[in-house]
Amino acid sequence: MRILNKTPIGSGRKLRLAVSVLLLGASIQVGAASLTVGDKAPDFEVTTLTGETFKLSDHKGKKPVYLKFWATWCSYCKVEMPHLQSIYNEYGDDVEILTVNVGINDSVANIQRFFNRGGFNLPTVIDQQGDLTSRYGIVGTPHHVLIDKNGKIAYRTFLATDTLDEMVEEWAKEKKVSNRRPWKR
Repeated sequence: MRILNKTPIGSGRKLRLAVSVLLLGASIQVGAASLTVGDKAPDFEVTTLTGETFKLSDHKGKKPVYLKFWATWCSYCKVEMPHLQSIYNEYGDDVEILTVNVGINDSVANIQRFFNRGGFNLPTVIDQQGDLTSRYGIVGTPHHVLIDKNGKIAYRTFLATDTLDEMVEEWAKEKKVSNRRPWKR
């Protein structure tokens, strides 16, 4: 009895919180494991910070989509942002790009401040409730998800890679070739 009485006040709550966090983490990891390359990407509809509606299914059959999950407090995310901006500038007509701020300990003001300082103009949403982040099984930032024009997960990675860049470049080339009109005689 005395041992229990010497337990600090609130430790039961701390233990319950720790168990809840572990269980939540395990459920997110299960979701991440079930959403792999080749799987159908979960559809979603969001409103960007500029007020535009983005619905994944609107791009099916038309354009591949590049999602980047990130946060302003994530140092790797910030380091990668100029690279993503250059991809957007070069391939934005051929590949739809959307950045998804995971919304954990972040705000629209932080995003706007970061974008203003860096000169970024990427389409961005903030996932304050974590719905989109959960649906895609994201467990850390940065996280990149490429979705082909058929709506299937084509590639997932934590850091920007050469493979990611090559896939985006290849998709852009394919779109340009498919948009060309045949020569008329």
